[in-house]
Amino acid sequence: MKVKDYYKLIQEIADIDLEADSIADSRRILAEINEREVLLKELKKRVNKDIKNIEREYLKRKHKINVDYAGGRSPGVMSRVRGKSKIKELKNLQRKHDQSLESYREIKYILDDLFLQIQEAKEPLNNYIKSRLVGF
Repeated sequence: MKVKDYYKLIQEIADIDLEADSIADSRRILAEINEREVLLKELKKRVNKDIKNIEREYLKRKHKINVDYAGGRSPGVMSRVRGKSKIKELKNLQRKHDQSLESYREIKYILDDLFLQIQEAKEPLNNYIKSRLVGF
């Protein structure tokens, strides 16, 4: 999944009204929070899978570059003129790899933070329900 798609989903999950005026509202909100908690767990699994795929693809490309140069594609005069050296290719690959990993790690951090916020949001709702039920 693309990074911008993750941000859209995170925005949808984070957008929730936590104001409750009755026990029924509190229960409805708690049910909605629980659903969003499940969605967050699924998103986190997908992000972890995407990170692993990025790592796998990076290693595959790095191996291909190393094999190409070891297999006869030499960094001779023509390659140097065109700017195609093994070191340049490896550095460019590493830079792209680091950029994409950073984006996904940022998403993972946001998901963890949102998960903690959801956990904290449950407590006041549960306390409200308990206080209202004890009052009867």
